[in-house]
Amino acid sequence: MKTGICRGFLAICLNIGLSSCCDKAEAAKARQALYSGIAKERNDAAQTLAYCGASEGAKAVPRLTQLLYDENIGVQSSAAYALRKIDTKEARAALDNATKRR
Repeated sequence: MKTGICRGFLAICLNIGLSSCCDKAEAAKARQALYSGIAKERNDAAQTLAYCGASEGAKAVPRLTQLLYDENIGVQSSAAYALRKIDTKEARAALDNATKRR
């Protein structure tokens, strides 16, 4: 997954105060990459969805919730970050439940 350009674009969007610059195609690719066997791809996908916000990221909440328990600590952290940024009722519940389990 090529995220360098997208991340740069998203960073610019965040710097100018736009809450969501993620298009549907990029979000769909990121949601698919959450199932990758490569931790870096899962990590990058979660980060991308964090920038997408609730508009496109909410569709990934079930998978991001699973990734809170990923074998890779970086993926866990990125999933938690994405859920915080998505900030739907379901995302908040997932974070609350994960906190209670630890």
